[in-house]
Amino acid sequence: MVWRDEIGKDLLKIGELARLTGVTNRTIDYYTNMQILEFERTASNYRIYDVAMIERVHQIEELKAQGKHLNEIRQIIIPEGSDMQSQIKTLEQDIKHIIESDNLEQIKQLAMKDLAVVKALLLLLH
Repeated sequence: MVWRDEIGKDLLKIGELARLTGVTNRTIDYYTNMQILEFERTASNYRIYDVAMIERVHQIEELKAQGKHLNEIRQIIIPEGSDMQSQIKTLEQDIKHIIESDNLEQIKQLAMKDLAVVKALLLLLH
């Protein structure tokens, strides 16, 4: 099922993105954690993906089939410093989620991921 946000953008839940691309939910989750796929969070904390991420998953899978490793793919798809605003937006969403969460393991995972993003952003600024 495709969702439409308040400005008319078509969005997908993780399971729907996985189904439409022929990969598993776990694969989508892994790509998301590597920050290869962009997402937003709903008010009920679901990750939702723009329909443009369908093409991104197909591109990732094609590059993997060519023998490229995911770190290489990340550099191809999202060159360093190309979308700093998106990274900042993700950090803001994660911080909001950390504040609202009471799950310590989830807080730890988000904090570690965000620390890596902050380090990358600092390197870009120097």
